[in-house]
Amino acid sequence: MKSNISKLFTSILLISVFSAPVFSQDRTIISPYISLQYFKNSEDHRYLQTTLTYVSNRIEFPLSGMEITFYTGSEGKDLLGTALTNEQGIATFDLPENSSLPKDNDGLWAFYTDFTGNDTIETVKADLLIRDVKLEMILSVVDTVKTVTLSALKSENNKDVPVSGEVVMLYVPRMFSLLPVAEAPLDDNGTAYIEFPSDIPGDAEGNITVISKFEEHPDFGNVERRVVIKWGVSFVNTSPAAHRALWTKTPPWWMIITLSILLIGVWGHYLFAVISLIRIKRESEKQKKLKIRQ
Repeated sequence: MKSNISKLFTSILLISVFSAPVFSQDRTIISPYISLQYFKNSEDHRYLQTTLTYVSNRIEFPLSGMEITFYTGSEGKDLLGTALTNEQGIATFDLPENSSLPKDNDGLWAFYTDFTGNDTIETVKADLLIRDVKLEMILSVVDTVKTVTLSALKSENNKDVPVSGEVVMLYVPRMFSLLPVAEAPLDDNGTAYIEFPSDIPGDAEGNITVISKFEEHPDFGNVERRVVIKWGVSFVNTSPAAHRALWTKTPPWWMIITLSILLIGVWGHYLFAVISLIRIKRESEKQKKLKIRQ
């Protein structure tokens, strides 16, 4: 009997020892997704943005607190710097303003980004080729017509060449997103003229922000120009102080009535249950007294 117990104990011990490496090898390894984007704003400030995420059960989740490395150069050997991803899995690196970045033979900037990985996340890399572009926007009134003039020049062989055949998007910011106003195809001279709508609401003084931009362009990346101008329709909130709405301090009557009915129904059920328990208790006491008298 003792020998059988010792054999069983030995076999369990051997199974646990040899199965530990197997379980460690079966540990889930995350295969992340990485993307690299280039941005240039109205102040000619340039920066790179890397997004690091992974997918589980068809849902995309960000990877925060991860160190991302940025490189440049034809072979990605020139280190630019590092940055940590935020809660959205985004790491941003500001490119130097006054220093000239190395270009390849075609006049393109080569950018690289990578995440070296760890015990649970695989290594991933991304690269991007960008051609510098100068986007300009002039707002003017021509014969009482509000006109937007766009021009774009790209760098080729150390020369500025007109960007032809490309489309520049025109937007106006709204509360939650950008409102598309027009699509401006550039002609052979790299210019476009757009008649701006005259019925777009602005602030109390009629000011609006006009945005022109290349979006996710395969050569230029994301480049934009912003101009604030008094071209909008003046908008003043004329709602009375006693106005009831979802966005005011006083809720509408239909919401108060609906909520009151629901609360009365819930607390009415609780009250009914308590009264029922009290009646059941009294009835049981009466039954006990009747049995005693009998």
